[in-house]
Amino acid sequence: MSKGIGPREDLVRRNLVISALLILCCSHFATRIKSQESTPEWQADVNRMLSEFLACKTPIDDRSPCNVFLGRALKRVYGIADFGLPGTPDSFLSANAIADKVATDSNWTFLGTADVQQKLDQAQGYANLNKAVIAVYKSSGHGHVCLIYPGKMQLSSTWNTLVPNSASFPLDDPTHAYVGGPLSKAFGVDKRGDVKFYGRNF
Repeated sequence: MSKGIGPREDLVRRNLVISALLILCCSHFATRIKSQESTPEWQADVNRMLSEFLACKTPIDDRSPCNVFLGRALKRVYGIADFGLPGTPDSFLSANAIADKVATDSNWTFLGTADVQQKLDQAQGYANLNKAVIAVYKSSGHGHVCLIYPGKMQLSSTWNTLVPNSASFPLDDPTHAYVGGPLSKAFGVDKRGDVKFYGRNF
């Protein structure tokens, strides 16, 4: 006659089952993250599309072209049309209005400010997972918005820290527009604490 399972043996079995489930869950999560990681081909495609915006010679009437650049880029690269003006094709919220919108829109998550290295790292990490990440700066005049760009962190000589890749089209200054440059090119070191990162939810 076989003996029943004692409390100790039952506990061991339950621990084995839980361990097996944890391994399966972690494996699934790792596979999901790996599938979302940006590939060199994806990054090259993003670079090509964003560069086309900078190469466009069509005059932009809006006095804050960074919002037009960001709106077009997000729509084309990520299929996100959050900042378009309803009923007005190819028109977008101003930079300050974008900052207000993402601060209250549940589709966007506040990641932190640019004066914290951990938040700079997080912004780059999210962008490398093909997640739309933007940097916004609100001011009493014209604000500014940038797109965080997939790739490796870059050492900034002005900020004296590692910063994310970015794409920027500054107000009335197309000669300083860039794609794939350090975020510090878009904002002075004195503005770091006021530059906020937001990530679009998956």
